[in-house]
Amino acid sequence: QRKAAILVLNKWDLIRPQRDRKRMISRLVDETRERIFFLESSPVQIASALTGENIDQLFALAEKIRRAARQHIGTGVLNRLLRQAFEANPPPLTRGRRLKLFYGAQASGKGERQLQPPEFVLFVNDPRLMNETYRRYLEARIRKAEPYPGLPIILTLRPRARNMPETSRRLHSSGKASPRRRLHRV
Repeated sequence: QRKAAILVLNKWDLIRPQRDRKRMISRLVDETRERIFFLESSPVQIASALTGENIDQLFALAEKIRRAARQHIGTGVLNRLLRQAFEANPPPLTRGRRLKLFYGAQASGKGERQLQPPEFVLFVNDPRLMNETYRRYLEARIRKAEPYPGLPIILTLRPRARNMPETSRRLHSSGKASPRRRLHRV
């Protein structure tokens, strides 16, 4: 659903292990992550609503997620990160073609009051060439730079427009920039 999430393991007051508390917590967290694999980036908190144990930590986690939602990766940093990801592990061939990345940028949130998950717009040659495995790989590389705990990362792929005007200026030998040229389809 593209929403922020915290996994809360309630009823901790009923378990209360006498020995190996840390090992029991670790086992419960691992088992929960295995069963709810689709929320792999969400923090897990063990709590007891009855006794109030760790309830304050839930509010601290919610605040941490809210702050993370406001984090922004600059376009230059993002493009270097994506270029390194593509070089380290090129996308697979799909129908004899390979996904090519032109550039990416983080979309701005719709409002500061809303808790929006981070969205990255990637301009590529053909969005249909992105498979789910490579999408997860790119998400993991982005999370390495900025973890975004509890938030899904949204990758929106857009094809590069072929009939856009050329915006880059080329330098002549005189050192002056050449005028903009429009590329037209013939």
